[in-house]
Amino acid sequence: MNCRLDEVSPLLVKTILYKEDKWFRYHPGINPVAVLRAAWQNISRGERVSGASTITMQVVRLIEPRSRTHLNKIIEMFRALQLEWHFSKDEILTMYLNLLPYGGNIEGIKAASYLYFGQKPQALSSAQILTLAIIPNNPRHLRLGVANPRIKEERNLWLSRLSISGSIPQSELASALIEPLNVHRLEAPQKVPHYALLLKNLYPGKKELKTSIDQEIQVKVENLVTDEIGRLRSLGIGNTAVIVVNNHNHKIIAYAGSAGFSEREFEGQVDGASALRSPGSALKPFLYAMAIDHGLITPRTMLSDIPSNFGGYRPQNYDKVFHGQLPASQALELSLNVPAVDLANRMGIDLFINKLSQGGLHWVESRKKSLGLSVVLGGCGVTLTELTSLYTTLANSGIHFPLQYLRDMDYSGADTLFSPEATWLITDMLSNLKRPDLPNNFESSIHLPHIAWKTGTSYGRRDAWSIGYNPEFTVGIWVGNFNGSGDPELSGSESATPLLFRIFNILMFNQQSRWFLQPKNLDYRLVCSESGSPPNDFCTNLVMDYYIPSISPNRKCNHLVEVFTNPSGTISYCRSCLPESGYRSDFYPNLPSSLVTFYELEQVPFKHIPPHNPECNRIYKDENPVITSLNDGKEYILDSGSKQQLQMACSAAADVSRVYWYVNNKYFGSGLVNDKLFFTPVPGPVKISCCDDKGRNSDIYIKVTFL
Repeated sequence: MNCRLDEVSPLLVKTILYKEDKWFRYHPGINPVAVLRAAWQNISRGERVSGASTITMQVVRLIEPRSRTHLNKIIEMFRALQLEWHFSKDEILTMYLNLLPYGGNIEGIKAASYLYFGQKPQALSSAQILTLAIIPNNPRHLRLGVANPRIKEERNLWLSRLSISGSIPQSELASALIEPLNVHRLEAPQKVPHYALLLKNLYPGKKELKTSIDQEIQVKVENLVTDEIGRLRSLGIGNTAVIVVNNHNHKIIAYAGSAGFSEREFEGQVDGASALRSPGSALKPFLYAMAIDHGLITPRTMLSDIPSNFGGYRPQNYDKVFHGQLPASQALELSLNVPAVDLANRMGIDLFINKLSQGGLHWVESRKKSLGLSVVLGGCGVTLTELTSLYTTLANSGIHFPLQYLRDMDYSGADTLFSPEATWLITDMLSNLKRPDLPNNFESSIHLPHIAWKTGTSYGRRDAWSIGYNPEFTVGIWVGNFNGSGDPELSGSESATPLLFRIFNILMFNQQSRWFLQPKNLDYRLVCSESGSPPNDFCTNLVMDYYIPSISPNRKCNHLVEVFTNPSGTISYCRSCLPESGYRSDFYPNLPSSLVTFYELEQVPFKHIPPHNPECNRIYKDENPVITSLNDGKEYILDSGSKQQLQMACSAAADVSRVYWYVNNKYFGSGLVNDKLFFTPVPGPVKISCCDDKGRNSDIYIKVTFL
């Protein structure tokens, strides 16, 4: 705990100089007069009576301890001359004050002042100053808390001497002499202990670091954490971690690694802000920002939320419910899984993983070659510090700045991850208050802060996240148990967001609220409400949508398709079998086969395309049936004694009513599109074929192994 010279009371400096080295300001490191006097006294008496060490020589001895011999004394003198040559008197005196021994592991005036008197060096009284001035001469025997009477006696002796010399006014002498000395060693202050340990690891060897922590905000955050943890622990949730970042200078201004550093029962010394955890859905905003920048979506683009198979990966929503089609903005607000995985699959999961690596997620970067689509839903490791840092990108127009840990540290290495237009649109989506992850007790509250935020809950309810931001601050919160156990009550919205809101309310108290300005290159247009695409002639219901000129998708709406039917609308025709007369045209929903299958299973009403003309001889090549229950190229390992069966299911075009199944080129059976058939496999390679009533066919190949 180093101190500067201006942090020390002038009286303390004057006392040290008077007591140790009156001629310090004038000699070159050694005092020739003192050396001659000490030599004469020691020789005349035949023993060591006095020394001639200057403060500079004592600094040498404290830095390079040596045994007391004549040769070592000469070496100390030479080193003292070197010190004086390279450093100023004030610098040498500062070294001395920071090296003074006070017994045990206490070193330096500042540490002794805090650990014995609980205050800064400049706030010490005259008696306290003398106490700290005399102990370094004999720290083994003059130990505060052990030899207080002896120290007091020595202290008063020096008080009288200094009073005679005029260093201490007579008016202060009387009160200083009777000042009690009932001190003992205090506990070392533990302010922001997790942050202190973090900095120790980040900057090894540094004796003094000026942190970026705002003490007032830190205390307020810690008090809120203490209040909130009581509610959480009543639900069986043990701990929380919080980090607050100033978006203007990118400095960490509050850091709480746990609810209490000294709590053994709840493993409080674990730093939850630096621990690797699963982010749940907290990475989805960055995927949507990428999709906007890649021209895949706008806020009103319709996405499908239906049961889907991505090469064997079948994501489900948090509530196990699928929603059919809905706008991209709503899919993000609801934090739906299938639309997010589908976007990543269409865009390329490698691009998303590389973007996360670029944004400072180190675990993702180290394993990016082995990661897949599950990363979108939290199948990776992140720390709260990393995730909060990534969210500051959304508050800084898509530019990622590394977090700053020290007060005087300047940021460097800024990297553009997203466009200002994409981050503004994501912020607009995340600031909507009509969303399901709003905490129950905040639904009608007037104390809702004006922020954008996203929650996340990891698999097994082991981690709950809530990260929010406005133009001024970004706040990240993790809630969970340090032993990794899940809890049925744990969720981002109910466990972490209430604390997030309360922290923002104290951060913005009496501060003028402002919001992000819309980028100039972001425009708006009318789109079809059924697809989110620019309207076609048949579109009747139009809504307003933001878009980025020359980047956002510009293909016209095709949510309807023109179909030719007989007058009664019971048979449809293609152009190959269209009669010369006696037909009419109509528009039908242009739905993909997977969505048709979902609507039929969920009994969602929609206008079906009539069955195709049975007398048509055209061979169809488009919209083959898709086998959904088995995965092409996969191996299925079965128990030989269980007689397990495998399921066959598919999705087909809207005009298909019946499908036919084949196993190893042998007819197995038929059924309606939504029927599920089961077969008993044989070991080895198996070919599964599905043919619809239009002659369109799909094949997959699997391998079956019996244990």
